[in-house]
Amino acid sequence: MGFASKVKRNIADTHLSDCIRKSAEWKCQRSGKDYSDKPQGLQCSHFLSRMHWGTRYDPRQLSLCAYCHNYVEGHPVEHINLWKSIHGGDDADKAIEGMVELAACKGRAQYARNNVKAISAHYRGESKRLDSELKKAKEGKPHDLQVYGYIKPPTPRDP
Repeated sequence: MGFASKVKRNIADTHLSDCIRKSAEWKCQRSGKDYSDKPQGLQCSHFLSRMHWGTRYDPRQLSLCAYCHNYVEGHPVEHINLWKSIHGGDDADKAIEGMVELAACKGRAQYARNNVKAISAHYRGESKRLDSELKKAKEGKPHDLQVYGYIKPPTPRDP
């Protein structure tokens, strides 16, 4: 998990990060601290390093403050448990296995490498949509803060 600092960020990473932090309503998903007034204090924590192109733009990342981000990178079990509690659903272990499979998918990785501009445009649009959804949330109106991914996970094959 410590390899991420050597992977260069691109514009698609920036737009995905905005979406992840907006989806969490500018709060650290570990400590609950609100960063609405200082969004630069919140980071997008990739469950699997950005060097794994198969999951680099997956919207199931975490919104963490710098302290919590550093903490979970040094405590992988804590990172896994936090991710499972937020994105694991009914079968958290299966969700983890799915992320690992996506990270290893060479076709998915190649697709992401070849479509960074389109992925960036998608998440820029998602970021704008989330701005309006955050406004609805503030007004107490029904809202949808889920981040919709550009690269859709493969559907299970029929037996």
